Amino acid sequence: MKKNKVYTCMDDYDPNSIFIEDALNKITKLTKKISSYEYVDLIRSHNRVLYENIKSKIKVPNYDNSAMDGYALNINDTKNNNIFKVAGSSLAGISYKGKIKKNECVKIMTGAVLPKNCNVVIMKEEIEDIDRETIKIHSKNIKKYQNIRFSGEDIKPNIVLLKKLHVMDSSSMGLLASQGINKLKVYKNPKISFFTSGDEVVAVNKKLPYGKVHDSNRFTLTGMLKKNNVDVIDLGHAKDNVTDIKRKFKKAIKESDLVISTGGVSVGDADYIKDVVKSLGNINFWKVAVKPGRPLAFGKLNNTIFFGLPGNPVSVMVTFLLFVLPTINMMAGKKYQLKTENAILKSSLRKRQGRAELQRGIFYLEKNKMYVKSVGEQGSGILSSMAKANCLIYLPVEKGKSKINDTVEIIKFKDYI
Repeated sequence: MKKNKVYTCMDDYDPNSIFIEDALNKITKLTKKISSYEYVDLIRSHNRVLYENIKSKIKVPNYDNSAMDGYALNINDTKNNNIFKVAGSSLAGISYKGKIKKNECVKIMTGAVLPKNCNVVIMKEEIEDIDRETIKIHSKNIKKYQNIRFSGEDIKPNIVLLKKLHVMDSSSMGLLASQGINKLKVYKNPKISFFTSGDEVVAVNKKLPYGKVHDSNRFTLTGMLKKNNVDVIDLGHAKDNVTDIKRKFKKAIKESDLVISTGGVSVGDADYIKDVVKSLGNINFWKVAVKPGRPLAFGKLNNTIFFGLPGNPVSVMVTFLLFVLPTINMMAGKKYQLKTENAILKSSLRKRQGRAELQRGIFYLEKNKMYVKSVGEQGSGILSSMAKANCLIYLPVEKGKSKINDTVEIIKFKDYI
C-alpha cells in the first residue's frame, strides 16, 4: 500500500496549503477591533485612532487679520485719493489700538489684527513710500475685503473636525492644537507579545558555537512591531521543549492581544509549537501557498490571536508583512491595504506554478518609468538580501517564469516594515 506523501517546503504545490487571499479572509473573520480606550496627550497622539468625534471649540482664526504684509485702510478713502498718512502699525501679536481717521492707514504684517474700521489691505508691493509717514498707492483695482482673513473663515465653532476612527497624523495634530485641545480619547493600542524558539538559536551577546545561529528574528520582530506603534512584550527565547513553549504562551494569553512565535511550525521532530497551541486553543490554518513563508500557523488561544511564523529570517519578514501587519491594523481599527505598483522587469526570474512568490528586488526610476531587478539569491535564510532589497516582486500562483521586460507587481516593503 502506497504511503501518503508528506509535503515539504521543497514542493511548489501542497494541497494542504491555502492561498494568501483565503488566509486573509480567515484572519479577518477571527480578528476584532480592540474596544477599550485611553486618554493621550496631543503631543503623543500621532498614529493613534480616535475613539469619538472631535468638535471645534473656537473660531479659527479668532480675529480678522491680514493675509499679506502691506497697509490696512478704509476703501471709501481711496475714491479720488491715493495718498495716505501712516498712523501706526499692527504686528502679529501686537495690534494697533484705536481707529484710523480719514485718509489714514496702518502698516500691517501678515497675521496681524485688522484695525477696527479698516476693510482692505494693500500689498506693500503696490505701495510707494513718499516719506516715513506718507505712502502713495499705485494699485488701481482695489476691492473691498481684499487680502483679509475673517474670523471663523477656517473653522467655525461646534463642527466635527475629526471623525471617530480617524488616524491621527501631523496635520490633524496641528488642527487640534489650533483649538487648544490637548487630551484625546483614543483606542488602546494592541498589546503584541512575541518569542523566538529553537535549540539552535543563541543570544547575540553570547559566543556563537559551531552549528548554531544568533537570534536575529528577535531584533527583526522588535523593529517591525515598534515601527507600527504597538505595545510590545518581549517574552524572550524558548527552548525546543513543550514545557518552555507552554510557559511562554500562557504568559502571552494573560498579557497580550496577539502573540507571535518564530520557528517550530514545520514538520521536524522538534517542532512543538502546533501541539502546544492545540492544547491551549486551536489552529485555524497551517501552511499558506507562498514562498517564502509556507509553514505559517494561525489560530486563537482563548481571546489571544496567534501567529506561528517560520524560523527563517526572510520568511519572518514576509509573513509579518502579508499576514501579521494587516491583523494588527484591524485590531487597532485602522484601514490597511498593502500597496502594489507596476514595474518593468530587468532580470529573468525562475518560478514554478503552485504557490505565490515574493522575491527580493531593487526598484529604480529611469526616464519616468519604474524598473525592477532581482537582488540575486532568493533563499529564505539569506537575511542580507532583505537589507539589499528595497521591494518585493510579487509573482502570483499561476505565474511561471518571468522574462526581461515583463510587467510585474512590486511592494515597497520598507514603507511598512
